[in-house]
Amino acid sequence: MTESLLQKLEAEVGKCISCGFCESVCPTLSPSGYDLWKGARGRVLVAKELAKDLRSGSDGILHVSDSFYSCLDCYACLYVCPAGVNAGIVSHTSREIIASGMLPENENPVAKMIVSTTMKYLNPLGVREKASKWAEGLNFNDNSPDLLYTGNMFQLMPYTKSLNSLRNLMGRRMSKFMAGLVGKHPPLIGFISNRRDRDLDARMSQSLRNIVELLESSGLNVKYLGSNEPYPGTFIYDLGYADQFRIYAEKVTKILKDSGAKRIITIDPHTFDLLKNTYPKFVRDFDFEVVHYIDLIKDLDFGKSGEKVTFHEPCHLVLRECPYNSPMDLLRQTSEVILPARSGRKTRCCGGPNELLFPELSEKISEQRYGELRETGASRVVTACPICFTNLAKDEKTIEISDFLIEKLRK
Repeated sequence: MTESLLQKLEAEVGKCISCGFCESVCPTLSPSGYDLWKGARGRVLVAKELAKDLRSGSDGILHVSDSFYSCLDCYACLYVCPAGVNAGIVSHTSREIIASGMLPENENPVAKMIVSTTMKYLNPLGVREKASKWAEGLNFNDNSPDLLYTGNMFQLMPYTKSLNSLRNLMGRRMSKFMAGLVGKHPPLIGFISNRRDRDLDARMSQSLRNIVELLESSGLNVKYLGSNEPYPGTFIYDLGYADQFRIYAEKVTKILKDSGAKRIITIDPHTFDLLKNTYPKFVRDFDFEVVHYIDLIKDLDFGKSGEKVTFHEPCHLVLRECPYNSPMDLLRQTSEVILPARSGRKTRCCGGPNELLFPELSEKISEQRYGELRETGASRVVTACPICFTNLAKDEKTIEISDFLIEKLRK
């Protein structure tokens, strides 16, 4: 563990005045049964004690991993904190300290498994080749300067859903045991990732094909890496494995550069945020233009209907330093948008980032959020993220934004 990490943690938690305002917006607190350590203020208080223990060289290091790993990094707490404390940064820095090897008893075996398999296969579940099957029959332009980069995010959702079903059958103890084995022997991932939710797979594949059709309708013929496309490394970064992420990001950057692409078209909030705001901090020559596909299709004529829809705003678009509101703007051109009470800088996370480490908590958060969205009385719930869609697709009223827009375009 470097001194700079500890200083960063101390600086952030040192601002806390323990007012508790953050607890009013933390999406994990009430679904956890108001477990203090799974709320924003609790994480800051735990981190304070952790920093003291590390600074003093205490032998009685706290077992704190569940507190920090369960944080969704949504940053909702930041916008209500009078002292400007970001419990998301506190959690991320604490995860970096854990990942540094100084607190081996706190390392989550599922987190270690995800990092190990991603580093080996350039995909968290080792399904990179399968992730390109959605594009069969489509024509791409290998000479185009525009690269459609899915990051495998849509394609991973059907496998994640099945993996969580398997974990429920095995129970927590057996799941952690299996995760520990795979973490040490990544090829074993094949035994637990050979299943997928076929219905969700079909929906995700169709959403991807719809995105291609929307881009083509805007006059863009893009290139696509197919089975060579790597996962962007979101989990590696989010779980605090900074050193491994730097190595991984350089590998991904080389693949992107070898493709000859000048502009990278991203299609989900996590990949967009990671490539635009994080990669340049870790990779010196990451000089691509990174755009979201929504900005390339906004001049299409989708028409205007009187349909009332509600929109779940993704955390990685609206709760970051520079909010990105293009999906909302485009929706408002096509329909009447009714937002839930928790929207904008107060939007509530869908719980998706917790799906692999804390599936039960993730489900409770998603139920709470879906209830808020349905209370608007809108006819449909529109999402703009494959993780959000998977978590909020409680019935047929939930629709991914690409499916919604293609429906409007074809009318």
